[in-house]
This record gives sequence, structure tokens and C-alpha cells, in this order.
Amino acid sequence: MSPGRRGIAAVACLCACAAWAASSTSARGAPPLPADVAARVGALDISVESVARIAAAQHISPAQARDAAIRDALLAAAARDRGLDRDADVQRDISAVLARRLLHRLKEEAENAGPVTDDELRAATERHWLDLDRPEGYRTVHAVVRLSADAGEATRDKARALADAIRTAVLSSREVARSSEPPPAAGARQAPSDPAADAFIRAAKGVPAEGLEVVAEALPPVTAAGRVLSPEPQHFDVEFSRAAASLNARGDLGAPVASSFGVHVIMLLERIPAQVIPVEERRGLVRDEVVTERARAAQARLLEVLRREPKIVGGVDALLELVRIEP
Repeated sequence: MSPGRRGIAAVACLCACAAWAASSTSARGAPPLPADVAARVGALDISVESVARIAAAQHISPAQARDAAIRDALLAAAARDRGLDRDADVQRDISAVLARRLLHRLKEEAENAGPVTDDELRAATERHWLDLDRPEGYRTVHAVVRLSADAGEATRDKARALADAIRTAVLSSREVARSSEPPPAAGARQAPSDPAADAFIRAAKGVPAEGLEVVAEALPPVTAAGRVLSPEPQHFDVEFSRAAASLNARGDLGAPVASSFGVHVIMLLERIPAQVIPVEERRGLVRDEVVTERARAAQARLLEVLRREPKIVGGVDALLELVRIEP
């Protein structure tokens, strides 16, 4: 028989002997096992809890689960006796298993930490505000006569006069807006092509600028508070946003309004309805993400503690990089 086969046979023999020994301890007059211990292999106690987990995970009987745990304990002992636990590949596999068990435990503790708190709900809502708590939005087209912060009063008067002229010129675009429907949204990064916006921009650009800078463009939807309805963080001037929110219907044209950028002429193209998910429904929707965030925070705290004790635990970053907590 080859050395390899002899080794396998020896381990199998050990497993059989240990299984018999673990199941017949009382028959030989040895002290009974504690109530929470299902079997003992050498100095290793196999807990009832471990046996229950194995039985549940593998859908086998408790006796089969106990025997499987005994077999694994014997195989591990034999591997240690042969020095296999010192092999670099084996050490990495062991580290991966330990790291995975640790992170699974962190996830389990996060699951058991209770319902989503109000603070956790606020943070999750902020991350997903477009889907969970989106205020009404206002999509507009505008023309702005640009002004520098240090522009003099004469220049500002000239800009206001030019804005009045632009407003008169774009009145015709109101009829285009009122006789057409808002186009379907073209995506967060691109404003939809709108005939009313095109008519407004053409009319605004047809007004002589008199040496001033005029910008005419369609804009993405914005809330009354100035927050753009976009995944990317973006804000408009609050004076502009308030003026846009004061318009009621497609084609409404406001009086010229000053902002930190200059003097605007604004026409409403579309009102985007608010989307606000009820609080308790929202709490259920974000639970999985909140649990993941709890586990990640616990992992970060654990890493911080372990990094302060390099003599006790080494390579903790590499160990925990072997597995990741995913939502």
C-alpha cells in the first residue's frame, strides 16, 4: 500500500474509532459530557450548537451532523500532526475561512441589531432621495444676461433693460409651449429636446446683446430649494429656483429675476411631480442596505482596534480583504 493510501486509511480508522468513542463514553464509565457538548475529540469539545448548525445547513439528522463534526475534527488533527497547517496555501485557505466566518458574524449581529432607526433612515433616504423623498421639480428654459459680482449700477441697469427686451422677444415661444406636450425625459445627463425650449432659445439669441454676455439654454429640473433632480450633487442659485417654482403651467413666463449670475428670463417647460414614499414603507425598503452599512461600520471599528495591536494580530487588512461584506 502506498504511503498516501496508508495515510487515508489511518485517518478513516481514526474517524471510526473516534465516532465509536464519542458515542460510547458513558458505556466505558467516563464522566458524562456537559449538556452543551455533543462529543469530545481529544481536547476538542464539539458543541450542541455546532451540531445543530451543521444539521440545519446540510439537512441531515443530529446524529449524522455529530459524526460529520467528529470526522472533521479528526481530519484537522491529522493534518496538524503532519504539518499541513503550516503550508502557505493552507494557511491562506484557513485565513479566508476565518475571515468569512468573522464577517458573517458581523452581518448576523447587524441583522439582529433591531429595526432601522430614525437616524439610519434619514441617512439612507439622503442617499436615495430621488427615489424615496423627491420634492416637486421644475424644468425650465432661460436666458441670463451675465453680470460680474463687481458690475456697476449702470451695467446692471443695462442688463435689466436687455432682459426686458429678451422677455418681449420670447413671448412667441409661450404659444409653442402651450400647444405642445413636454417630451419624454431623455435621462439625467441630457435635457430632452423640446420645441418650446428651441423656440425660446432662438428668440433670445436674436436680441442684440449690446456688448453684454447672454446665455440661453434649457435646464434640468430643479426643486424650489435649488437642488437639481439628478444623482450627481448639483445646486442652482436659490433666487433662480424660487422664481422657477413660482410658475404654474407649461409656457408661463416670469418677470426678469436677478441672481448671483445675472438677470434671468425664465419659462416653465414642465412640473415634475414629487415622489415621497411613506416613512414606514421606506424603512422596509432600506433595511437590507442599512444592515450592510452596520456590518461595514462594525468591520471598520474592528480593523481600527486590531491595527492598534500589531503584536497580537498581524495582517488584519489582508485577512479581511479575502472576503467582503456585500449588500
